Amino acid sequence: MKQTNTVQENNIVHNYQLSNQKFDIETLEKNIDNLSLRRVLLTQHLTLEFCLKYILNPEEHAICNEDFYISKEDIIIYQPHISKEELYSNK
Repeated sequence: MKQTNTVQENNIVHNYQLSNQKFDIETLEKNIDNLSLRRVLLTQHLTLEFCLKYILNPEEHAICNEDFYISKEDIIIYQPHISKEELYSNK
């Protein structure tokens, strides 16, 4: 099982680290503007709140074109612990 890492002061998480390590939500939030939203979605265990605030808000947090094409359906596929009902009932 992969270990969840927390960021230490002034540490920056890079996209290449996401495939091999799990990071807590706080660490992801601190580094969100340096990370691909799609890569975060595909590799990390995210909360509904995180998805609503960051993943579905590429206008503020995207770093590449593919970040603009993430749908709610993608979240349901890659974050199976988030139900369709939860996701669609929150705006």
